[in-house]
Amino acid sequence: MSISTPLESSPGPILRARTLRVERVIRETPDTVTLVLEDPSGAPVTFVPGQFFTVLVTVDGVPLRRAYSASCAPEAEGPSRVSLTVKRVAGGRVSNFLNDRASPGMTLEVRGPSGSFTAAPGNGAVRHLVLVAGGSGITPLMSMARTALATEPTTSVSLVYGNRREQDIIFREALETLARAHEDRFRLRLVLSEPPSGWKGGVGLLNRYVLEDEFSVLPGLEAGPATWFICGPEPMLVEARAALHSWGVKPERIREELFTRPHLRQSSAPTAELLAPQPVEIRLRGREPRRFVAPAGMTVLEAALSAGLSLQYSCTLGGCGSCRLRLVEGEVRMEEPNCLLPQERPLRHVLACISRPLSPVVLEDLY
Repeated sequence: MSISTPLESSPGPILRARTLRVERVIRETPDTVTLVLEDPSGAPVTFVPGQFFTVLVTVDGVPLRRAYSASCAPEAEGPSRVSLTVKRVAGGRVSNFLNDRASPGMTLEVRGPSGSFTAAPGNGAVRHLVLVAGGSGITPLMSMARTALATEPTTSVSLVYGNRREQDIIFREALETLARAHEDRFRLRLVLSEPPSGWKGGVGLLNRYVLEDEFSVLPGLEAGPATWFICGPEPMLVEARAALHSWGVKPERIREELFTRPHLRQSSAPTAELLAPQPVEIRLRGREPRRFVAPAGMTVLEAALSAGLSLQYSCTLGGCGSCRLRLVEGEVRMEEPNCLLPQERPLRHVLACISRPLSPVVLEDLY
């Protein structure tokens, strides 16, 4: 499957969202803000630590959508609020817009929560969460750490967090406060690739060897099995996998999330197939097959919703997997990168929210 036109070029309908209001803007670093969002109606904003929300904004007349993780514990800011943390990226129209222009009183359209990269609440048993983050990958892990430390007195948390420079450390003050408040249960290792003179934390990029060194100095890490959560850019994930393999960590104890950047997805010229309507059949278990025509260039999800068919979906960014289907017949063009795992692709799994038919297609659910 090849790369499609960018997300923001989609001609389909606006999918379900809710309006949240910016209640506070917290400057975390020179390039990172936390937006405390509130539902003006007082309706609860529910999520599980590790999940993200899709924010919809219009910049220079172009509708855009991006995913940002919740960085607070559920209900920590109040039951109708959530904190999303946004790091500026070069060329990122939404991240730059929110860093520069977000202010109290502004309203944002938001979808979600989405995502399965979550730390389920503990059952009271002793457990150890080991978190490994690079850059803005700290945001979902911060929610996990805050929640576990506040609500699970028998849970220990270890965090290895890498950045380039000292001024890039997101949540530094909050992390150090957690370390002081929970010195018996929270171990913090900050790692810099360009440390200042006198730096007392870890040094280097988070590659396999630096991570192995960091794991070796975390107290209590060998005192029983741990669950590992890894979040950051792809090179860091590759190195972390290698380090954990060398440590003998079983794959089933490792959870990971790759932070992708939709604005960096390459685009290709529309093909003749994308310029033509295509018949679609969707088979949902226990229901009669539904047939409709997807207008030219429209995603399967958008076309299905327009035809009155109810499909599961959440982020609409290809990042959560909620709209996963199996392609029985035909071909689609799907945006890359996305959250599909390598082992799912030979099984012809596709994501309805970012798949556009190139021919008549038949899809079925996986549940």
